[in-house]
Amino acid sequence: MKKLALISHCVLNSFCELPEASDTFRKDVINLLTDKKISMMQLPCPELCYQALERESITPEDPKAGEYEQYCGELLAPVISNLKEYHSHGIEVAGIIGIDTSPSCSVADSVAIMSKVLLERMKEAGIPWGQLIDMPIEGDGKTFFDQLKEW
Repeated sequence: MKKLALISHCVLNSFCELPEASDTFRKDVINLLTDKKISMMQLPCPELCYQALERESITPEDPKAGEYEQYCGELLAPVISNLKEYHSHGIEVAGIIGIDTSPSCSVADSVAIMSKVLLERMKEAGIPWGQLIDMPIEGDGKTFFDQLKEW
């Protein structure tokens, strides 16, 4: 079975925010997925696209949250279109890597705005996904990599 990992933008691009996101685990994520023959699809950075590099995160309680959630849906439309095409050709989503504590991109937090929209749209499109795991922003990442090795 051909597999694809959906990866939060800043896992692969540390320049998507100021100060720069940590790239501590980038090489290890890429190597592990490559060794397992899992292709990677980088998700867009909703906060960068909606605001700028220098920004405040938008949380579900923010007055702009509704507008931002709608924007995330628009931003994800081509991603969902690509995933439908992959799915129709037998390529499965092995899992989604989010970012720990991100109000937009955590996949462990059910109210993280973009991840919530992504999962809703994937469900509506009939696209299954595997494990949802968040890359830690601190620590040694042992638990994260143990989970990733299961893909």
